[in-house]
Amino acid sequence: MTENNQKTRIIFFIGSLMGGGKERRLIELLTYLQGKEQYELMVIVTDPMIEYPSFYKLNINYQVIPKSWKKNDLTIFFKFYKKCKQFKPHIIHTWGRMQSFFALPAVIVMGIPLVNGQITCAPSNATKWSFNGLIDQINFSFSKIIIANSQAGLIAFRPPERKSKVIYNGLNFSRFENLATPEAIKLKHGIKTPYAVVMVASFSNKKDYPLFFSIAEQITGTRDDITFVAVGDFTDSQVEPYHELAKLNSRIVLTGRINEVEALVNSCTIGVLFSDKINGEGISNSIIEYMSLAKPVIANDAGGTKEIVHHQVNGYLLTHETEKEIIELICGLIDNPEKCTAFGKAGLKIIEAFFLLDRMGNAFVQTYEDVLAGEELKKSKPSIILP
Repeated sequence: MTENNQKTRIIFFIGSLMGGGKERRLIELLTYLQGKEQYELMVIVTDPMIEYPSFYKLNINYQVIPKSWKKNDLTIFFKFYKKCKQFKPHIIHTWGRMQSFFALPAVIVMGIPLVNGQITCAPSNATKWSFNGLIDQINFSFSKIIIANSQAGLIAFRPPERKSKVIYNGLNFSRFENLATPEAIKLKHGIKTPYAVVMVASFSNKKDYPLFFSIAEQITGTRDDITFVAVGDFTDSQVEPYHELAKLNSRIVLTGRINEVEALVNSCTIGVLFSDKINGEGISNSIIEYMSLAKPVIANDAGGTKEIVHHQVNGYLLTHETEKEIIELICGLIDNPEKCTAFGKAGLKIIEAFFLLDRMGNAFVQTYEDVLAGEELKKSKPSIILP
C-alpha cells in the first residue's frame, strides 16, 4: 500500500483482450483486484477488440494506443510513456514480450517498477541467441519481478532466479454458474451422440489439430456413439479441409469461436489438448476448464502441462504414443465410466487446491506489496500434491 492511504495505481499493458489464455488470466485478476479498495487500475492495449463481455462489467479505465504500423511500431514507446506521465502509476504490470519492451522508457526514466508477466508458455527451443531472446534478456534486466504461470516457463526462459516466481492461473468458479443444460448445448451444436471429446484451442502451429482430426476420423469410422468437437478460431484458410471433413461427417463438429465454452465443455465427456511438442504450454486455461468441470484430460507431456495433469490420476500425459494408442486411451475411458468419473473428480480436487482465483489474487497482491516496499522476492515455489 502506498503512503497516506493513497490508492495504488497500476497500469496493465497487454496486446489485446481477444480470446486467449493470458487474456483470460488478466480478466480474472482484474475481477479480483476490482473488489479491493486500495487499487486504481488502468488497462492499456494496442488492439481495440474485446472478446470478453465480462470486462465491461468491471468498469475499469481502458485505453487504446493505436498502432501507426502493424509490426515493430516504435511509436508505442512514446505513446505508452505519455500514458504513464498522465496516470502516474506506482506499478506497471506487462503481459507480453513486446509490451514489456515498450514499457522500458517509462520504467527507466520515471523509475516505475516493472512486474513482468510475459512468460506464459514453455517452448523447448527458447534461446538467448535470437532476436526474441535478446529482447527477453533486456526486459528481464529492467524488471523488478518476472512472473511465470508455470515452473516449466521459468526453466525454458531462464530469467534471473533472484527475481523470478511462479503464480498459477486462478479460476473464478462463478463462470460455471447457471450454465445451459448439456441437452440444450448438444442440440445447438448438433451433437447427437451420448459421448463427446472436446478440444478448446485456437488453430495455430502451436496446436496439433491434424492429430485431433485424424483420431476423430478413425474413431468415428468405427463407432457411432462419439462426437469430436473442436472449439476455437477456425478462420485460417488451412482449416478449410477440416470444414469439408465436418460437412461429410456429422460426428465431427467445428464450432468456431463461441461464448458458451464452459457449457459446451460441461456437455462433453473428455477434454483433450494436443500441442506442438516444441511450443510447450504454460498452464493451459483449457485444461483448467476441463478439470473444473470434472472432465478427464488427455494432453501432451510438454511445458507446464505435467504440473496440472497427473498421469493415471486425473488423465493421461502423452509422450511418444502412436495414434492407435491414443485412440485406445480415449475409447478406454469412455468404455470405463467409473475411471472417467474418478479422473474427473481428482482433477477438480487439484483445481480447488491450487488454481482458485483467491489464491492467484492473493499472490499478486503480495507481489505488488513486496515491490512497493522494495523487499526481496519471497520465494514460494508451488508444489502440487496429488489428491
